[in-house]
Amino acid sequence: MLTEAFLSRLSTLALMMRGRAAGGAGGLRKSRNLGSSAEFSDYREYIPGDDIRRLDWNAAARSGRLFLKLFTEEAESMVSLVLDTSASMDAKWETAVKAAEAVGYLALCGGDRLRVYAPEGDGVRMSSVMTGRQAYPVLQRFLNSCSPAGTASVTKTVRRMEGLRKGLCLLITDGYEEEGLAGALDLLRYHQQECALIQVLSAFEVHPDLEGTVRLVDSESGGAMDLNADRAALQAYRQALDDFLTETRRVCHSRQAPCVLLTEDQPFEEVFIPLLAESGMI
Repeated sequence: MLTEAFLSRLSTLALMMRGRAAGGAGGLRKSRNLGSSAEFSDYREYIPGDDIRRLDWNAAARSGRLFLKLFTEEAESMVSLVLDTSASMDAKWETAVKAAEAVGYLALCGGDRLRVYAPEGDGVRMSSVMTGRQAYPVLQRFLNSCSPAGTASVTKTVRRMEGLRKGLCLLITDGYEEEGLAGALDLLRYHQQECALIQVLSAFEVHPDLEGTVRLVDSESGGAMDLNADRAALQAYRQALDDFLTETRRVCHSRQAPCVLLTEDQPFEEVFIPLLAESGMI
């Protein structure tokens, strides 16, 4: 779904983490178990997508195989993506998947390990753990196998995530959680996760094009409400939306979780990187 030109731009960037990594050797993050940045530790065999500047050409000449130099202060981090698959995501699904694909690609290019979680009914679908740029097609296949339906909950998904290690967790959702997002973020922080939120809304949600008497149907519950879409009603909706977005930003800010807002009518490849940069995610 993403163009080669956009992927090329992403490959020069990296997800930011405030803390240090606690993963296995071979990544590009700073680890707590460390020596200086110039302290050589070990070799591992080259995997397509690795930074060729770290290749040891002397070892290659001796063995006929490509080896990557590892340093004791560098380690992999675990990046977890939670993708909202509730029915309310339907109109903005393509944008949400693009965001997941782009962030996942950033993690893979940055030498991190990546896993995607997607609510499914009362359970959770999990991707395999992916590493290296060569795993990008695996990420694409998993995302393409997901679809929005039902009343899937990001908060319940977070509660079912097991074996979390210190790392980075990004939530991609519209934020329509019955319990709000504060509980999910607090639980992730308890598990030593640095958190970030990519909130995705539809153009209709931001600027509802309504006039006269209309029937609104909840995409998840199926409940209906008749509404006279006059000026007062539209003003009340805009105020409620503004309050909702303000509260979402407050919840994130108070938990040191960067937050960006995407709408499905925006040119994704033009706005996504500047939004991430402005938020501090890259």
